[in-house]
Amino acid sequence: MNRVDKLRYIDSYLQYLELECGLSSNSLAAYKRDITEFIDIFKLKSDFNITMKTVNKFLSNLSDRNRKPGTIARKISSLRNFYKYLTDNSFVKSNPFEYARVPKIMRYHPDYLTVDEVISILEQPKSEEKDGFRDSAILELIYGTGIRISELISLKISSIYDEIGFIKIIGKGNKERLVPYGKIAAKAVGRYLVEKREKIRPDNSSDGDILFLSSRNKRFSRVGLWKLIKKYARKAVINKEVTPHTFRHSFATHLIEGGADLRVVQELLGHASISTTQIYTQIDREYLLTVHREFHPRERASMKAGNK
Repeated sequence: MNRVDKLRYIDSYLQYLELECGLSSNSLAAYKRDITEFIDIFKLKSDFNITMKTVNKFLSNLSDRNRKPGTIARKISSLRNFYKYLTDNSFVKSNPFEYARVPKIMRYHPDYLTVDEVISILEQPKSEEKDGFRDSAILELIYGTGIRISELISLKISSIYDEIGFIKIIGKGNKERLVPYGKIAAKAVGRYLVEKREKIRPDNSSDGDILFLSSRNKRFSRVGLWKLIKKYARKAVINKEVTPHTFRHSFATHLIEGGADLRVVQELLGHASISTTQIYTQIDREYLLTVHREFHPRERASMKAGNK
């Protein structure tokens, strides 16, 4: 099997991931990078049949290059799934990555803003400023829905269902979800539509239904939205690293701290797995201690006894 044949198998696998699994273009590109890197490192000349010895060499190679545990775990997962596809289609005899050990990963705690910090940022855009209505609507919608930056960039006017208070978001893998966006965000978006957006003619016809346009009358880039949020964080004198994803983390954290059910937050965020959402339950340990002391019957009894 030459390199052309190998690439054909990889393309076949990527097509399977796209059509049958509904993966996004970013996920497909990541899979392709991981698989081609493995092939290039070992210059596999005959076929994809390998042993655990090759797998262990690959893992040692990654460690020698100081790859992070999370990166190594992702590459193992990519290659394990690829080899499962090859074995299921009888292209190889076995899946050696099935037994590869995944490095232990420390769970991370997402950075988030306090409610006061968020409100301070939301108050920065002014209606008398050129893009004040637009920027206010962007910030209110990000915090009101927990939308991802990629989802916000492609959000359409036709995806806003003002009569029921929901927006339709196209998430990872082209999966749709309906998310409520709240009265304040709805008011900001409605004001922007009337005062600004309806008067703009996009430079590109494909952007005609896009909700938020840059000062060049084109859909925003990731960098453009990142700079916009950084600008208002600086104006609010927030001494933290603030990105579009910080608002997403803050949205989830504030809902859970307010008592929202984890499954509901999972649905709102568009997480495929509840385990992804559970990281938000580990952020504010002081808050958890406070709740435990206030509501656990043994703790309440202890506090009452201490007050006597």
